[in-house]
Amino acid sequence: MPINEKIEEIREIQNLIVVVGSEKAPKELYEMVDYNISVTSQPHSEVAALAIFLHEYWKGGELDLRFDGKLKVLPMEHGKNVLSV
Repeated sequence: MPINEKIEEIREIQNLIVVVGSEKAPKELYEMVDYNISVTSQPHSEVAALAIFLHEYWKGGELDLRFDGKLKVLPMEHGKNVLSV
C-alpha cells in the first residue's frame, strides 16, 4: 500500500516501530505487521526508504529540528565547520 494512503493514520499511532526491509526481512515479520507500506514503486535502498518515510511522517518538519548536542556542524559550501557548544 502506498505511503500517501496511510501516513495520516500512521501519524496517530502512539508507539510506533518502523522496520525497513525487503527480501531480507523474514516472512514472519510481514505476518505480524499492521501496515505494509511502500514509499515508491521504484527500486531504492533501505536507507532511502526510511528517509522518505520519516520525511512524510514529520511533514518535512525534521529539517527544522534542533538537538541539544555537544557539537554543532555549520553548513558550508566546502568542507565543514564543527563548533563545540
